[in-house]
Amino acid sequence: MYWRVQKIGPEQLVKLYGVHLLLVFSLLINGFLWLSRPQKSMPTEVKQDVEAFSRKVTGHLLDTSYITCENNMTQLRDELGPTLAANLTNQGVLPKNAQDMHALVLDMQERKQICAVRIDQVQVSEPNQQGLIPVQVSGVCAIHSAAETAERRFIFQYLIGQRAGTTQLLLTQYQDLSPN
Repeated sequence: MYWRVQKIGPEQLVKLYGVHLLLVFSLLINGFLWLSRPQKSMPTEVKQDVEAFSRKVTGHLLDTSYITCENNMTQLRDELGPTLAANLTNQGVLPKNAQDMHALVLDMQERKQICAVRIDQVQVSEPNQQGLIPVQVSGVCAIHSAAETAERRFIFQYLIGQRAGTTQLLLTQYQDLSPN
């Protein structure tokens, strides 16, 4: 007879096809690990949102035009975290109350002060361990008034997060690295 029936037991199957089974198992595990790996970079939409937010916050921080200052300071309070807003108020960057704001605007109106902010570079980095996004913004702020004309380079370092329960961006830390 040309056909001979062989009895193949589990031991022979392992000997014949064991390497193949291990290869398939290894490929499946590696495929799963590759699909479930953490992404190394932020999505471009998030980077664009953070960059736009950083530009807007920088404009609000540096605005010393008597025309738009009051509106921008009000918007800036909504964009800052509560501890940062308190720190900037104590440092005198933000007015303490409505009276101080009104006095600041009147002073700017008397001097006819305006400003222009040019942002040269916004560098968005990967989120840190707390999930906050470091951003460095640099550029030039030019101030013109009846009393003075000045140009100042600035470099700001921000840490940006999200407001709890929403997707609204929030400035949590601010550091001025500008050359003096």
